Amino acid sequence: MRTTDDRYRGERERFELAMRMIRHEARTGTIRYVTGLSDDRIRKLYTSYFKFDARAKVRRRRGKTPTQITPLIRTPARTLESGVFVNLLLANRLISIDEPPGPALRGSIELGNRFCECYETHNRVVPKPTLSFEWAWNLMSAIRRGDEIGIDRCEHCATAYLYDQLALPRNPCPACPTLQACASDLPTEAAAPTG
Repeated sequence: MRTTDDRYRGERERFELAMRMIRHEARTGTIRYVTGLSDDRIRKLYTSYFKFDARAKVRRRRGKTPTQITPLIRTPARTLESGVFVNLLLANRLISIDEPPGPALRGSIELGNRFCECYETHNRVVPKPTLSFEWAWNLMSAIRRGDEIGIDRCEHCATAYLYDQLALPRNPCPACPTLQACASDLPTEAAAPTG
């Protein structure tokens, strides 16, 4: 393979990942961080392929990526949804409990594609997902930093869940009440016929 072919393939992969991230309404800074493309080039991609296409309902998010973690774990439902996404990140080796913070993300096309796959899978498996691409990126970044949010496994139901490391008292497992409510809604087994 010639050097120019290899360089072209690398450019094409960066371009395709940027297009994929734009479809998920990622901010310019997030796309730049992962792909290494310039802000101007990212804006031109959006203008050329999305801005005037009526079928592509893509909005450009302005400003910086969110950095607060409280909205991700404010309610048990949000904590469970965030937990689903975290389990996808763990399965795709984008974060590591044993060896934090995990692999380097800056400029990694492979890991950028894995993150997009996690987000797309999350949107398919979670009914009525509320986690946007940027909030998902924020969640992964917060876990990789390891200073505000942690991952724990419940002793009772074995569900992995997120908790705020700075909150006192520590929040209990959000899955246990949900599982208990589901169990109480199940009909009791019919009594065996006597005869």
